[in-house]
Amino acid sequence: MRVHATKLIDLIERSPNEIAKQWCRDVKKNVRTPSFHGLSDDDLTPIAIEFYSKFREMFFAEHPIDTARKIFGKYAEDRYRQEIPLQEAIYALVLMRRHIWLYAEFQAIFVSAVEQQQAAESLNRTILMFDYAIYVITEKYQSLLKGEVEKKLGGMKMIIDRPVETYQYLVVGALVLATVFLTYFSHAVMKTGVIFTHLFYIPIVLASVWFRTRGVLVAVLLAVLVLFSHFMFLRDVPLWDNLIRAGMFMFISITVARLTEGLVKAGAIFKTLE
Repeated sequence: MRVHATKLIDLIERSPNEIAKQWCRDVKKNVRTPSFHGLSDDDLTPIAIEFYSKFREMFFAEHPIDTARKIFGKYAEDRYRQEIPLQEAIYALVLMRRHIWLYAEFQAIFVSAVEQQQAAESLNRTILMFDYAIYVITEKYQSLLKGEVEKKLGGMKMIIDRPVETYQYLVVGALVLATVFLTYFSHAVMKTGVIFTHLFYIPIVLASVWFRTRGVLVAVLLAVLVLFSHFMFLRDVPLWDNLIRAGMFMFISITVARLTEGLVKAGAIFKTLE
């Protein structure tokens, strides 16, 4: 097989530009590679030339998976940076393989029956190379995507999809008790409702982040507390201000809870990448 494989490789090394140009024309019009259509020939042709120039190294590699990681890892990283979808990056590679054999058939380098048989053996080796290449490209894309998701999540990854700890219940409970005392002191003693309710957002936000949808119950409780205290101690004061505050408690709590739920879903996707 080595003699006839060398015959094929010599042909590729003699004509990398011609094969690359044929591949370039194909990938720019193929319906399965639309992301390549807007790229120029100057951007595309070097991709194929680099691949064809390293064909011998890949073909005779003692450890093909290691060689594939070295060569196709860079190919995958470059295509990822160009925002080429994974399926298109792989299909573009399939077209590179196809054009090797189309060019070889056009040049008629395998003529006799024996040569045709040995050409089939070379084809099997080439297919194996590309199997490794597809594995490496998929692996690299997954690694790059994982890194990008981790970077975008940043510190938020520390709070998503974690079990609720006992101390979180204790903290929220203590803060709610503090708001009960503060409400009584402000309404019953000071006869005012100004400013102090801003502190209610601390337990509301913490509960919504830690307990998500269940945390909305804390906002409901505090809204009821403010309105009940108003009816008990501030009957001569218009109710509108506290109605608005109670509504804001609910709005903030629901918004934070829904945002946290979204982060939890993002965390689930992140875990599949891990």
